[in-house]
Amino acid sequence: MSDLYNTFHSHFDVVSADTIGLMETAFRIRYQVYCVEKAFEDAATFPDQMETDEYDMHSAHSLVRCKTSGQYTGMVRLVLPNPVDTGKSLPMEKHCQSGIKASGVDLSSIPRDSIAEISRFSISKELKRQCSRKPVISVVDAEKEREDKVADTQMMPHITLGLFAGIVRMSAQNNITHWLSVMEPMLFRFLSRYGIYFQKIGPIVDYHGRRQPAVASIDSVLSGIYAHRKDVWEIITDYGNVWPLSKNARHLVLS
Repeated sequence: MSDLYNTFHSHFDVVSADTIGLMETAFRIRYQVYCVEKAFEDAATFPDQMETDEYDMHSAHSLVRCKTSGQYTGMVRLVLPNPVDTGKSLPMEKHCQSGIKASGVDLSSIPRDSIAEISRFSISKELKRQCSRKPVISVVDAEKEREDKVADTQMMPHITLGLFAGIVRMSAQNNITHWLSVMEPMLFRFLSRYGIYFQKIGPIVDYHGRRQPAVASIDSVLSGIYAHRKDVWEIITDYGNVWPLSKNARHLVLS
C-alpha cells in the first residue's frame, strides 16, 4: 500500500451516516458551514442547528472523522433519484436548467435511476482546527505547496479526498453511474491537482455563491484519476474494492 493511503487511514475515517445520530451529525456540520461560517442559509430557519431540506428524504450522506480529535470535520450528500418520481428534477437541474439547455448537453440520454447529484460538500473550518495533529505527507506536490502557501494545505486535501471516497462508496451502493454537481470554481481547480475532472455545462450561476454546473461519468472520472494520480485513486476507491476500474477504462489507461 502507498504511503499516502497509509497516512490517510492513520489519521481519518470515512463513515456512512447510516444511523439517526450520524445523520444529525451531518446536519449539524451543514448548519455550521452553510449557516454560520458561510451564511448561505438563514440560521434562524434551523433553531435545532441542523440544516436540512426536501432532498434529504432521498439522499445518502457520508462523514470524515479525524482520529486524533474524534471530531467529524466534513460531510457530503449524494442526492439520489426520487424513488416515487425518478423523473423529478435534481437540485442542479432546478436551478441551472436554462444554462444546461444552452450548453447542448443532453442529460436525458443518461438513465434517470443512475444519475445523482453531489451536494452539500462541507468542510468546517472550526471543526478542522480541532483536528490538531496533521498528516506528515502532503497530497499536494512540493512545487504546488510553495506556490499556493495556503493554510492547512495538508489537512484540507486529505479531508476532501475522504469525502470523495464517501461519494464513490455511496454511488456504488446505489448503482449510480453519473454525477451532477454545482461547484465553486476554486474547487474545480483544487480537484484538478488530483486528476479529478468534471465536464462543465452552462455558465457560472449565483447559487450559494458563484458556482459552475458540471456532469461526469464516474467510470471516466475514476479512470482519469488512475491515469494521473494513482495514489489518489487508491484512497477514493480503496484500491478498486469499492469501484473496480472497468476493463475498458483500464485498456484506455494502459494503451
